[in-house]
Amino acid sequence: MFEISSEILPFLLLFSLGIALFHTLILSGIFNVNLKPGWIMFIVDPAILGVAFLFFQKESGIIFIALFLSVFVMAMIGFIKNGIESTIDSFKEQQKNKIPVWKIIGGGLLALLGYLAFFYLGLYSFFIIFFLIIVSSILPNNTNRFYFYQRILPTSTIQSVAMGLAEISGKAKAIHPVVSPDTDTSCVGYIYTVDEIHTSRDDDGRTSTSYREISRKMELKNFYIEDETGKIEIVPEQLQWINFLPTHSREDGRKRYQEFILDEKTDFLLIGQAFYEGSHSILRFDEGKKVFGIAPLDIVNFFNKWRPLKLRALTTLACIAVCSAFILFTPITMNGTKIIIEKRNWKEILHSNPFEGFF
Repeated sequence: MFEISSEILPFLLLFSLGIALFHTLILSGIFNVNLKPGWIMFIVDPAILGVAFLFFQKESGIIFIALFLSVFVMAMIGFIKNGIESTIDSFKEQQKNKIPVWKIIGGGLLALLGYLAFFYLGLYSFFIIFFLIIVSSILPNNTNRFYFYQRILPTSTIQSVAMGLAEISGKAKAIHPVVSPDTDTSCVGYIYTVDEIHTSRDDDGRTSTSYREISRKMELKNFYIEDETGKIEIVPEQLQWINFLPTHSREDGRKRYQEFILDEKTDFLLIGQAFYEGSHSILRFDEGKKVFGIAPLDIVNFFNKWRPLKLRALTTLACIAVCSAFILFTPITMNGTKIIIEKRNWKEILHSNPFEGFF
């Protein structure tokens, strides 16, 4: 058995303080455990090692190794726990937004493949992820679909809007005003979100903060969009809020509270299906084109102004990714003044262990 000698015990006790630091960070940062007092693990971990040395001399070394490995086990369990919780929350939110189940399952499978690619392909997986990020930025989604039709549709005045897919702009007018929950603001509609705050610190002492949405409340009833020629009623079912910025944000403890307000002062741009209902026209979700969105007009104008620069940036990043992949994936050797580019054996790579050199 592996025993701890009295000579190395002081060094291992000091090492256990480092283990206690990681235990404290994992319990408070990943598991959100409110340790009282905060330094309790700096007593518990050295005490475990001391008890092992005094009463379990022959097994003391094994106990120390187990204490050290518990850091990695706890971290892995915490990441898996947070990943499962995040997936469940995302699934519930997507169900609320009436996203088809096959899309939700497909997204989960893609995420699983991403994890497997990272563990199997190692460094190469980053290029796959980078490629998927670029592709996802141009694939159809609510925002991309909205801006696609915004570029090809003319903006119609409300009085002369034609039936079918249409683009209009104007100010929102409430039919039945609502009151936001945090600031008691009377408005056309609101989205109220609560985010969980996660704070981490790197080895250089820099602090980074991330947020995870844990609840969302939306209240929006039928309303009008009005321009100088008239007004049209908006049926808000499946209406997507595009690029809205929070009008109010506050943090309290480990939570952040935000309000997104649809007010009567801002000019908005809407895209949806114009339709006659009774004696008046309405704007609603277009079942054929799968688009129905509203965005602040100034943000839409800003997006259109910088869109050419965004496309150039994506093209540049794609070229950098291809060149980097070529350099890293291709075996290149120097023979005197000659550069020899060898053929890559992909079959051997896919059957190899990318972490073989580390373990």
